Amino acid sequence: MQAVARSGPVAAAGSQADPAAPTDPVRRRPMVPRLRLVLALGFGTLGFLAALALAILVSREASRRLEAEVGSQLAEIAGQMARSLDLGMFERWRDIQIAAASDSLRDPGTGAEAKRAVMERLQVTYPAYSIIGLIDPDGRVAVTSTGALEGADVSGRDYFQGAHEKPFVGDVHPAKLLQSVLAPKTPDAAAREPLRLLDLATPVRAPDGRFVGVLAAHLDWTWARDMARILEASLRSHRGGAEILILSRDGTVLLGPAALQGTRLTETVLSGGRLLDPQGTSRLGPWPDGTAGYLSASARTTGYRDYPGLGWQVVVRQTEDRALASVAALRWNILAAGSAVALAAAMLAWLLAALIARPLRDLAVAAGALGRDAPLPPLPRAIVREGAMIADALTGAADELARRAEAHRLLVDELNHRVKNTLATVQSMAAQSLKNLGAGAEVGREAFEARLLSLSRAHDVLTRESWIGADLRGIADQAFRPFQGEAARVTLAGPDLRLPPEMALALTMILHELCTNAVKYGALSVPGGRASFDWALEADLGGGRTLRITWRERGGPPVATPSRRGFGTRLLERGLAGRDSATLAYEPGGLVYAAVAPLPLALGPEPAALRMVGPVGDIRHGRGLD
Repeated sequence: MQAVARSGPVAAAGSQADPAAPTDPVRRRPMVPRLRLVLALGFGTLGFLAALALAILVSREASRRLEAEVGSQLAEIAGQMARSLDLGMFERWRDIQIAAASDSLRDPGTGAEAKRAVMERLQVTYPAYSIIGLIDPDGRVAVTSTGALEGADVSGRDYFQGAHEKPFVGDVHPAKLLQSVLAPKTPDAAAREPLRLLDLATPVRAPDGRFVGVLAAHLDWTWARDMARILEASLRSHRGGAEILILSRDGTVLLGPAALQGTRLTETVLSGGRLLDPQGTSRLGPWPDGTAGYLSASARTTGYRDYPGLGWQVVVRQTEDRALASVAALRWNILAAGSAVALAAAMLAWLLAALIARPLRDLAVAAGALGRDAPLPPLPRAIVREGAMIADALTGAADELARRAEAHRLLVDELNHRVKNTLATVQSMAAQSLKNLGAGAEVGREAFEARLLSLSRAHDVLTRESWIGADLRGIADQAFRPFQGEAARVTLAGPDLRLPPEMALALTMILHELCTNAVKYGALSVPGGRASFDWALEADLGGGRTLRITWRERGGPPVATPSRRGFGTRLLERGLAGRDSATLAYEPGGLVYAAVAPLPLALGPEPAALRMVGPVGDIRHGRGLD
């Protein structure tokens, strides 16, 4: 072939990329958690959620039952307090009647001192009496147990008017007049609450049945307060913080917290809220003196025997948080126990996951080795049936792949043998066909045989590599070997690189044509001529890689553009990619040949080599080929 020059720029590297070729053979797998972590978190979360659900359900049911139980207890306490009030008032009711039936009080002729003695004994017996007095039929106080208010006119008082015919009981009221008379005897007595009294009165009749006056007693309200405090103190062991309130018939708070003392509660406070028992005696709802909800129960005083009662209402209440404190404690205990169980389950899952994950990891390693066509490592002993099935499947796959590889090797060997025979037959046929055609045919025959031998050598290289690929440097060595007499003047430069089979065959034929042309017409045809073969990797904008090869001759005879294009010229112009991807440039220093082709990533060097543009390293620089 003669040296020729082809005008036009070198084709763009990116235009040679095969759109069907993969651009990234390494699939980047997203980060996924490990099996041990997944199982540990899963079991732990399930355990905690189960504990939380159990705590909610149990606490809800326990709250419902405890509310009913506490409501019943409060109702029982309220009923007990109401009965105690009725019984206490009945006793005072009977005391006054018994005293009024004494002879000293019934006999108008008995002296004042004898009558006072009767009343003093009654007051000493029950100190809650503030004062006891005998009132004459005109409404004037004749005798009192303390001597106070004697001679005072009380004819307009309810207890005097109501006790003319039958015993009388009056509700709680302030005692402003008696408060000033019964001055406090101690320094701290002034700080006590204002005096409030209950009025008890009964008619006094002479032995002949004649009305001779009214025996009246003023009962200090503190006796009810003391009774409530004693009862509250007895509740500290199981109903700590419970409060007892006493309301009058119209709902006024007679006894209770300071914020409610003397106020009238609406009916919604006592009847509103959520009922806790079917009887409607206890309920849960808000109160005007606090933001917290209260469990409360009420009971009314109904009197005792002939004592009619005053219609008081006893209310016992307790804040919701204190009443249901045991439920809150139970809820936290369940959560704590459930959290401990969840933690134990997570730790157990972590340990068990190790027994499951280790065989799976070994199976994954074995599968990876099988995918790389490497020997199958020893498979782990599975503890579950699925693991054993995977191990059996991998073993079967390895055996099948080995069988197929052996069959493939035999087929490739047979194919290589037949290709070699075919090439030898073609060579023999060419020699016999061109033997007697004269001197011109001899040159063509020699060129044909040389090209056929070059193709055979490339075939040998690929056969040794099982047609997976070939090293570019090895291809160049094979191509320059027939020209080793001139190869001392050829230098090589470029990175280590492997080529796919089709590109290796094309490069072999290109190098053979370039060397043949240089020996016949170019730089290697004269003693001082030199040639260089360089290759480099370039990264294109699409993230792919492009191989660029350059053949440059120097010091040879002048090269002229040939008048005709032969087979060798057309082969060079096809380039490595099987299309117009190469240039032949006629320059004053000698022939320059350049070709570009996209390179599959799987056959290239490490990614760092992608950043190398131009020749990297000078292979055998300054030395000829061996």
